[in-house]
Amino acid sequence: MSDRESMEYDVVIVGGGPAGLSAAIRLKQLAEAEGRELSVCVLEKGSEIGAHILSGAVVDPIALNELIPN
Repeated sequence: MSDRESMEYDVVIVGGGPAGLSAAIRLKQLAEAEGRELSVCVLEKGSEIGAHILSGAVVDPIALNELIPN
């Protein structure tokens, strides 16, 4: 038997790019609107969130503005 430390989450999202972060934010927003507590973990292999977003892709900010209006 191992004595490893562990943590439990309701949702685990793999990848801290735009899709993963948007999913995490939206899930937390929906849970808050229902008065529920939801633990969400975002796993990123880079040293920080978004570290691997180095492509030349152009991201339309409309979706993010809808997700976080203020």
